[in-house]
Amino acid sequence: MTPAAKIVGLLENNVNSIPDLLPDNICAFMIGDNNVDEKHVIVVVSEDSAGNHNFGNNDVIGTTRRISIQFYYPKNYEQDMDLIEKSVESFLRTKGIKCYLNAGHVITPDSQNITNTLKFNYLETEDEK
Repeated sequence: MTPAAKIVGLLENNVNSIPDLLPDNICAFMIGDNNVDEKHVIVVVSEDSAGNHNFGNNDVIGTTRRISIQFYYPKNYEQDMDLIEKSVESFLRTKGIKCYLNAGHVITPDSQNITNTLKFNYLETEDEK
């Protein structure tokens, strides 16, 4: 399973613990089809380059995986964006997936959406593949 598929699956299976997140609004690599509800937060999970490998007896026994999660909020969003992002971050931390960068909120020049990108890493062992 790819890192993006793993994170999308984890988030989809736990949307009840994350405010204002809908299963159809969790996308891998790009905003999905017409099922996306643009009045709620949209989450896009993508993969960054893999990090270091851990070796044992000259064999790879683990790889540091990195993913990015982009949050897209509607122009006039009134919910607590920080609460949503911290809920995702806290949930993923319980799965051993740790946030190492929060890029901060920006407004896109084209659609005027508010976005933020969080970057995470985790160790994927060979027996998890």
